[in-house]
Amino acid sequence: MLEEFIIAEDLDLAWSNFDPFYPLPPNCPFHVEREGKPLNRLIRALLRQHRQPPKYFFSGHRGCGKSTELNRLAADDEIKKKYFIVKYSIKDVCDIHNLDYVDVLFSIGAQLFLQYKDAGKELRSELVKDLEAWKNSIVEHVDVEETSLEASVGGGLSVFFLSILAKIRAEDTSRKTIRQIIEPKLSELIEKINLIIADISGKEKKDVLVLIDDLDKPSLEQAKKIFYDNHTAITQPICNIVYTVPISIFFAQEFTAIRENRFFLPNIKLHNKNDRKSMYQPGYDLLKMFIFKRMKETLIEPETINLAITMGAGVFRESARIMQIAADSAIEHERGRIIKEDVERAEQEIRSDFKRILRTEDYDILKELYENNEIRGIERIGHLLHNLSVLEYVNDEIWCDIHPTLEKILKT
Repeated sequence: MLEEFIIAEDLDLAWSNFDPFYPLPPNCPFHVEREGKPLNRLIRALLRQHRQPPKYFFSGHRGCGKSTELNRLAADDEIKKKYFIVKYSIKDVCDIHNLDYVDVLFSIGAQLFLQYKDAGKELRSELVKDLEAWKNSIVEHVDVEETSLEASVGGGLSVFFLSILAKIRAEDTSRKTIRQIIEPKLSELIEKINLIIADISGKEKKDVLVLIDDLDKPSLEQAKKIFYDNHTAITQPICNIVYTVPISIFFAQEFTAIRENRFFLPNIKLHNKNDRKSMYQPGYDLLKMFIFKRMKETLIEPETINLAITMGAGVFRESARIMQIAADSAIEHERGRIIKEDVERAEQEIRSDFKRILRTEDYDILKELYENNEIRGIERIGHLLHNLSVLEYVNDEIWCDIHPTLEKILKT
């Protein structure tokens, strides 16, 4: 595994440096600071005094850099001074394609316990006994033969939590059984979570902050069930929580449940609303920095760099995809640097990906957005925001545009 972060002097290393699915660790030299430093608004909110532990809902397009920003948040000195931090990705512990609010709450309790123990800490012995009794009450209602939980009966709390999470993530039958056992007694699960939070807070003399990444990956319908239908339940833990949420929920009527505590990570604006021919220079300069922190400027012809930035749509992951595909194309053709033809190949590949998923009626919506950049009918564009064929930008107000790789389709 490549662990160094050095500016590439050849296209092979450049290809590796533009891995679109790798969130940057804190203080990584590849990081670029966004205009306006939007993460600071969330940091300020977390550092303030609150009468009740707030729950924040952190969103932005997939690939806009939320995971990288959460890594930076968890490493912030002032945040670490105030909080005992528990950070994890929901996709590492649950099935994001079949996710339920019970799974989310159980994962919070499990990660609080496991990460506190991994930090070399111990909960009060009385609380451990209480958790053991609760564990046994869960296990005794499960068909041992069906779910293979016998190891967790005598294996202690760590084995129990890891075993349940593994089954929630991988076994559909076991997942349903576990939900059926826990959901009728959800108040017990929330009580145990809060006891763990209170014990950690008392021992560490700090508040507890839970950061849950990748909760923006489930579908809009799943997100509605978790964040709207069960909003009361997921806000019951007595600690600060940052939930990532899909951008599509911001364009649903259910958004009202979370709008007071939402934080949005914007895309990088490349042109002004209704003026696609304009060039917003700060956006282009920032993405040039994004590219040239990862590879030498000599690895791409100067007249091609702006095309690569434009096709990346101001989304970091899309920009990384463009550069990675273009680098591979140049290598395939035995060129020492990326030329326009390579970026056009990347554009074609991404456009083909969209063609495979867009429905017939989507093209009418996309054409309308292409012509006026106006959001009309939020119920029509949620899935398009989710799949990145529509992207949101901010001037004084929000506006949307199509993914630039789709322009050729809509003009024909």
